Amino acid sequence: MDQLIVHNLIVHELKKQPEMADAELILSKAPLAITEQSQELIGRLDEIFERKNDLLQGFLAEPDESLFPAYYQNWLNDGRNRENFIVFSNDTMKILRQSLQGVIGAKGGYLLYADYTMEEQRMLGIFLIRETPGLVFVPEDDHLKLSSTQYLDVDHMAMAVRLLAGKGRTVQMIRHARTQGSISQYFTDWVGIDRPETSAELTQNFLELVEELPVPTDKETGFAMNEGEFEKALVKYAAKAPQQTIRAKDFDEFFYGNDKPLQDMLTESDGELDEGFRVDKRSLRKQYYLRAGFGGLSITCTKDHFRSGQIEVDETTGKITINSDELASLLLDQKGE
Repeated sequence: MDQLIVHNLIVHELKKQPEMADAELILSKAPLAITEQSQELIGRLDEIFERKNDLLQGFLAEPDESLFPAYYQNWLNDGRNRENFIVFSNDTMKILRQSLQGVIGAKGGYLLYADYTMEEQRMLGIFLIRETPGLVFVPEDDHLKLSSTQYLDVDHMAMAVRLLAGKGRTVQMIRHARTQGSISQYFTDWVGIDRPETSAELTQNFLELVEELPVPTDKETGFAMNEGEFEKALVKYAAKAPQQTIRAKDFDEFFYGNDKPLQDMLTESDGELDEGFRVDKRSLRKQYYLRAGFGGLSITCTKDHFRSGQIEVDETTGKITINSDELASLLLDQKGE
């Protein structure tokens, strides 16, 4: 949390039961105090958001195409000040209530608006949080007793969106109700996300482009990497990328120096990946790290093990051959007599 700076906070309540069509709005007229507790809450919410793999990503619709982007742009034009932050959140909450009217199955909660900077990236986060019942021990006379309570279930955010400062693919969204289209659609429509794609889809598009790139030079040895080394370096690069975001310009500089093979390829194909995208690390690892298990047997390997001949598969007979003296020795040691 050393990299966290909270600028503005406010919370509103949207009351709605899943079986009801109507929604009631309780708006705050003053910001939430920026205290150690509230900063800890924002840090935790951002951390949970960061742990999500397959986000919905896209561009924010133009201000003349949707109300939320229009109010958001007005707030940005006014310099992100606190007074207009309250106005912006109140105006957009009214739009959300209208969007939610008549959506059977949708449930309300607390909408926490957080204007903050994390690791030098300014952003607006809007988190839909609900209360959940729990138990606590409370003192009574000379003993402790159990008592019921309600607490914020921040570990299971219903829905959330982050709007990153800057241009390009700046909208990142969590939709836990994605299997119930009408329930989750109101949230995406409210924000005004344009050209939405999942992190998995964007990552797969990126990997298809990488397959066409020349293998870069190893900075330490000065020699060209082999395919396996490039794959490992790519996974490590993605894991360390700020905000888990890959941008074509940064990618080219890291792997190719002054050359721009990825940017050139995107220019030729009219691709938009150069705007940057949040990588799905799970999809990335599945591309290069293979795992299979059946009947109590399992194997984990990389594509490089196939290239080097350490693992061979006969598709006709279904026979798998692993050529590794070290692995054989380890298995025999455990097998014993």
